[in-house]
Formats: sequence, structure tokens, C-alpha cells
Amino acid sequence: MSALGGGHGLGRVMSSLAFLNSQLIGIVTTTDDGGSTGRIRRSEGGITWGDTRNCLNQLITEPSIASTTFEYRFAGNGELGGHNLGNLMLKSLDHLSVRPLDAINLIRSLLKVKAHLIPMSEQLADLLAIDLMGNEIYGEVNVDQLSSLPQKLMLSPQVSCTPEALDAIHNAD
Repeated sequence: MSALGGGHGLGRVMSSLAFLNSQLIGIVTTTDDGGSTGRIRRSEGGITWGDTRNCLNQLITEPSIASTTFEYRFAGNGELGGHNLGNLMLKSLDHLSVRPLDAINLIRSLLKVKAHLIPMSEQLADLLAIDLMGNEIYGEVNVDQLSSLPQKLMLSPQVSCTPEALDAIHNAD
């Protein structure tokens, strides 16, 4: 079973279907530019991790010190204030891995999450909307603030989908 989406909605759907274990595959968006994940992206580049982290949090079935650590959010107004440790862990594993999917699989193993999570792309991209007046609005945060539905929605730049995501879609029921 494959599902596509962002962190909150996809995480909830996958959590409800977690009984499928390793047969469950989530294809996760990687364009979030707000909060902790947006700050990391602006500082370090690469894909964003917030939606993946959110899905992983909702798929944890065995509470542990690893899951408590992964879910920890720093308080205060300092440089770490507002950062979620899970986002930082995923970003650091991304630096140590060949590709982002490897970082996700390492964290899945650590957290004992059986469902698979696949990034939609492993290349940096922004969400781009064209509003009713023909204006270009860049970034998920800005697109979310539109007062009406855009006439067009796309990625900028256009990026390649991960081969694993394409396989999951192709092999879906």
C-alpha cells in the first residue's frame, strides 16, 4: 500500500495503516520551508526533513529513549530554540550518508519503524504557485497563506522523483 503527502496528513494516514508493517510505503514531500526544517534548509541546503520526521513520529509504536530523543524540541530563543532534534538528526545522517533515503532508513531502524518512507525527490526544490492574477508565489509557507486556490502549482526548479517513489507508485494497487 502506498500513500503520498506531507507530514501531518500522511503521518496520520500511515499511523492508521501501520498494521501493514513493511508493506506500507509513504512518499513524503520535501519542500517545506517553515519552522525548524526551513531554518536548517536555509543554513545547510538540501531537502527538508520536517514532513519525514513528522511521519516517523506518528509511526513509532515502541516508545524508547531513541524515540524520546527524536521527538525533542529545543526551547528558548537561542540558535537551537525551536529546532526539533529529529530534524537535526536526519540532516546529520544525510551528511554521513550517500543519499537522503539512506538517512531515513537508518532512523527507521533506530526507531523500529517498519513502514517505509521515501522522499519524493532528493534534490532541493521549492513549491511554486501561480495565483489568479498570474503572480508567482514561492515556498510552502507563502503558498499556504494564499487567500484563494492557485491556478497552477508546481516545483521550482523541476526535479527528478526518486526511483523508489516511482517504483512504489507503479506497483501500487
